[in-house]
Amino acid sequence: MLKNNVRIEKIGIVLIFVAGLVPLTWLQPDAIIAKGDSFPFWLDPNSTLHMDSYLWSFQHMGRPNTFSSYLIYELVWLFLRSMGLSVGLVQAFFQVFFFMGSGLFMYKLARTIYPQLTFAPIISGIFYMFNFFVLEINIFNVGISWTYTFIPLLLMLLITIIKNVNQNNPQTLNKTILYFAAVSSITFSFASQNPANIALILLVLAVMFLYYILVQRKAGHKLFTSTVSLIIITVLLNLWWVVPVFNYYIWSPLYFQEQIDVAKWSWTHDRASLLNLFGLNGFWGWRPEYFHYYDAYSNPILIAFTFVPFLLATVALLFKSSKSRLNAYLMLSILAFIFLAKGLHEPFSQLNLLLYTYIPSMEMFREPVSKFTMAIMPFLALLIGYAVDHIANLKISKIIPTRFTKTFIATFFICTFVVTAFPLVANPIETKTQQVPFSSYVQIPNYWNQATDWLNNQTGEFKILVTPADDFYQMPYNWGYYGTDSFLERLIQKPIISNHYVYSYKENPDIVVTFQQLYSTIRYNRTNEFKAFLDLLNIKYILQRNDIQHNFTGRNIIPPSEMQNFLAQQPYISLIQRFGQLDIYECTEPKPYIYIVNPPTLQQTIIKIENITTLEHTWNFNSPTELEEWQNTTLKIHWQALQQLSLDNGTLKTELWNSTWGWKTINSPILPAQYGDTYQIQADVKGQNAHQVHVKIAECDENKKIITATYAAYVNDGTFDWTHITFNYELTNKTTEYLQMQVWHGHETDKPFPNVIWIDNVQIQGYITILNTTGLDLIFPNTTQNQPATIISYEKINPTKITATVNATQPFILAISEALDQSWTAYVNGTQIKPTSLYLCITGFQINQTGLLDITIEYEPQKWFFYGSIISLSTFLVCTVYLAYSYTKTKTILHKLKQKLTHHRNN
Repeated sequence: MLKNNVRIEKIGIVLIFVAGLVPLTWLQPDAIIAKGDSFPFWLDPNSTLHMDSYLWSFQHMGRPNTFSSYLIYELVWLFLRSMGLSVGLVQAFFQVFFFMGSGLFMYKLARTIYPQLTFAPIISGIFYMFNFFVLEINIFNVGISWTYTFIPLLLMLLITIIKNVNQNNPQTLNKTILYFAAVSSITFSFASQNPANIALILLVLAVMFLYYILVQRKAGHKLFTSTVSLIIITVLLNLWWVVPVFNYYIWSPLYFQEQIDVAKWSWTHDRASLLNLFGLNGFWGWRPEYFHYYDAYSNPILIAFTFVPFLLATVALLFKSSKSRLNAYLMLSILAFIFLAKGLHEPFSQLNLLLYTYIPSMEMFREPVSKFTMAIMPFLALLIGYAVDHIANLKISKIIPTRFTKTFIATFFICTFVVTAFPLVANPIETKTQQVPFSSYVQIPNYWNQATDWLNNQTGEFKILVTPADDFYQMPYNWGYYGTDSFLERLIQKPIISNHYVYSYKENPDIVVTFQQLYSTIRYNRTNEFKAFLDLLNIKYILQRNDIQHNFTGRNIIPPSEMQNFLAQQPYISLIQRFGQLDIYECTEPKPYIYIVNPPTLQQTIIKIENITTLEHTWNFNSPTELEEWQNTTLKIHWQALQQLSLDNGTLKTELWNSTWGWKTINSPILPAQYGDTYQIQADVKGQNAHQVHVKIAECDENKKIITATYAAYVNDGTFDWTHITFNYELTNKTTEYLQMQVWHGHETDKPFPNVIWIDNVQIQGYITILNTTGLDLIFPNTTQNQPATIISYEKINPTKITATVNATQPFILAISEALDQSWTAYVNGTQIKPTSLYLCITGFQINQTGLLDITIEYEPQKWFFYGSIISLSTFLVCTVYLAYSYTKTKTILHKLKQKLTHHRNN
């Protein structure tokens, strides 16, 4: 029997190993996998590794950098690339690792928890690799894949530690603690791509740890001591990545975007019904434009198969054994995570909202399905393995299951997992659809390498402006890529300016408004402002992308011909290089990166972005006149449905009856508009049985005929209390003369009638933004005469350190065209000076000393990273020495024991 179990175990491992090779069938060696938010950031780690080891990035006027926490991942990339592997092969290597690793680690976890069960580890491992959640999860997202892979291994090591505490086996216990700490360092470092991944891993570990604390209370003191040791060693080994991540998310003075809010992301909870979650398919993006195999899941048999995993997990509770209590606990944990995964979807949405309101940092789970379903999966896999094993060994009457019947049953359930997630086998990488016709396999044109190599080889300190502007955070390129422009800062090793920065998790508001205004000057042909921005921001080159698919549906991208005409008309700009569809322009009179500003000059200059109001209208619905204005523009009978507007306690009330198809709109009066203006729209909206309430802005021509209606903001769905919406809108059509706010709702509503919407406090304010350049000529004088100081030399040693030698006759301001934050410090003759903001996102250091001055400017957190890395490396070396000593000692003892046995036999 034991020999048979060993054989099955070997077969299971081989099966998982072979299944883990499936990603090799997706390989296209000559292409990279790039789509949406995900791009292979380590195309050429030889050129990026050095830059990534610093906690400050010079890109986008400067910002804290978290790439240092991914150094292990990048070193693996560097090693594989040095072996001659293409980027596509390296990506395939990681996909194989994620699949094979997740299966094997899950196998080991199930083997640890259910040591007496033969089939359970195999079933758990296969299910964990092939399930619907893995299918629909963003397979391009390495942070999620990394987290999903390592959770079972960390759980297995944690449980092994607790078991060794109870077995009073200190040597094995210490080794396992060190293994856990080392694995955690690898796991957390790249999971930190999104802090929610780290929080999720800790939450899953805490759930399992709590169970063993409750059932093994007798080992209290020993378990407490071991836990303290585990935490200390783990923290020490993880310090190297903790510093950059904490520096960015906690210590950095940057602001989280307003969009990092659960209410603004509640639209991602729309599919998170309990039914969908039990089918592992609550992901908001399960739509035909994102999945080319979407229609295949209209098959009712295939849909039914998606519920097999939860049915099996439930069946696991019916079998009585020593693990019954654990299984019940696992199911309770699964149900708790399902409750969290549904987010603001009914039922009990208000209870979920309380969690988001009162638990600090809970907003990191603003898109809860992709995170909390990931926490469900290891527990679900355990119960599924347990259930299938018991079903295979189930004795019906006097019929004893044979080896064949056991294997058949196990194979049948494995097939249900694989069939349900068949695109994993067929190739889930390719997501090209009719609606979004961009392949996930991309070949970067050679002219991009030529252009970026040329830019990277230019000497001096300068910035590169990338045009045209992103109108949305994913750009369509005519060579097939449709995703974020984050790859620009990986290819170009010089500071760039691109409004891709606007879509970061955290932002410097000064940089955001500066970039927005800069690109507005191009769109609206404000040449004087454009020249001022080039001077202030130290821009020397302009990279014009003519390979953008500017006319892609729904986009508002400046066409290449318009961009080329605009740049050609500027007398201070010349076209100096052309690589394929990329043009490189040079500013003939670039301003310096570092320069002297006379303190009195600050009082004579007014360089800031100002708003001039052009339109202002408010509706508080306190009079019949306001009601009549909205009634005149809103259809009473819309798509054969009745829509009634009335006043209700100082609000506009809309009741919708008999709606079966078609969006219904509640329309504001039509207002005059001017291309080039920005419109700030605010409103309060409440709903009862309302369906998919959102706001669009309609643009009208001179005859008040609608040209376009653009999605602007999501409000809410169902019954919800007053929700405040606010957003800015820029007109997209040059022929627009009027605009209208429209509240859309009611298409194919599944809510009881009437659908009721209340609207109040509507404000539409139009304004034009201008750059006030008063005194700009005083900042960059044509002569050094009467200047308080002269820069003799300066050097940007690395992204976190600048040195300068200045000869000063009076106090002066050393200005740097970078948005340095308060973590930067200038050292002058033992004096520490903090930076101050000068103009927009330009920083300066007020220096009140004279003479020949040696100035060093440093980013202080870089020292913390250096110290943290030393501690982590020292801890790792000590752990390695201990493990080597322990291994040698154990091997010596076993050798001596073997010699004694041999001697005993011979005698």
